[in-house]
Amino acid sequence: MAIICIRLGAGSKVPQPLFGPHIYAVTEENLPFQASNETALSMGDYRDILNLTRVLIHGPQSKADVDIVIERCAGAGHIRDDILYYNREFEKFIDGGDEERAYLMDMVIKALRRYFFLITFRSYLYCTSPANMEFTAWMDARPELGHLCNNLRIVK
Repeated sequence: MAIICIRLGAGSKVPQPLFGPHIYAVTEENLPFQASNETALSMGDYRDILNLTRVLIHGPQSKADVDIVIERCAGAGHIRDDILYYNREFEKFIDGGDEERAYLMDMVIKALRRYFFLITFRSYLYCTSPANMEFTAWMDARPELGHLCNNLRIVK
């Protein structure tokens, strides 16, 4: 659903940010210097996601746009909350069974991967038109993105 929301502006020749005067992008300049770990995680500031934003053209803006869409579509599901929830559940089961821990880790990584692809797809829309190049071809031309995606982990 969020990909559809992000794609709505894809037909325009000049990429339009999803924020206006009343909604601003979350950038390093307007963040408190030392946000708490919990606050950083709730904002989607995971190591691998931050690495992704450094690698992508329009990476920070793409993440900010996706975060706005996630907030606007929160009633249908909230990816960042899902990541936090499964990560907390995983941490509770330190002495739990391996099968349960594997399931929770799998759920964390799946949610993180969805977040990764939403940000990547938004950057794709900033860089090119779907009429010019398919998303899979755009991804294939950037092997570093495949490497990042295949090695996603939750690191605080």
